[in-house]
Amino acid sequence: MPRTQTDPFAPVRRRSMEEEVYVRMREAILRGDIAGGERLVQEDLAKRFGTSRIPVRDALRRLEADGLVETEGRGAYRVSSFGVDDVKEIYALRELLEGHMVAQACPQLGEEELDELEQLQQDMDQAADAGDSAAYVALNQRFHRVLYDAANQPRTQKIILTLWQGVPPLTPITIENRMAESSQEHWAIVTALRSGDAEAAAEAMRRHIAAAGEGLLAHVSNGGAGLR
Repeated sequence: MPRTQTDPFAPVRRRSMEEEVYVRMREAILRGDIAGGERLVQEDLAKRFGTSRIPVRDALRRLEADGLVETEGRGAYRVSSFGVDDVKEIYALRELLEGHMVAQACPQLGEEELDELEQLQQDMDQAADAGDSAAYVALNQRFHRVLYDAANQPRTQKIILTLWQGVPPLTPITIENRMAESSQEHWAIVTALRSGDAEAAAEAMRRHIAAAGEGLLAHVSNGGAGLR
């Protein structure tokens, strides 16, 4: 019987295995299931996942590039920990860069993109009402990506995405605790974009990022998971 692209019995490639290990470890770190400072040894992880060391090694290298783990040498890594100074630095950069990106995106947004932003925000409102933080987080990321794609500044966008990745497991927790407030802040951004006011949209984004950072600092002060 010929194999198709959707054949569930197709051989598992090493790349697919590495991707699975990466995704599962990343999710565990973001949830706080693997604590900040915890030591990760390739051989031990390979036994737990039932794989060879190669997909584990490659997954750990990707996690290091994400800023989620730090190498100790000899195949060992440690989960990154984050403190008050890290959060302040990251959110100061986010305010600067993401406000700039919204200002750049404003004149580039057409009706289609604006309609998409409004629909995404309506979906986020529904997720917030339902208490569905996982859906809200995914929609929130899509909302920001639509804006930054429109800005057409790929180098700046790459830096922003790196900053997003660098504060686990805090961002999902912060959004979960302030979904209603986040939605109000998003609507202020959309309203400014609809009126074509680039500076007002940028200022609304800066306030949005600052408020998220304040929530994150409160989490840090309470000794949240993954923090030092």
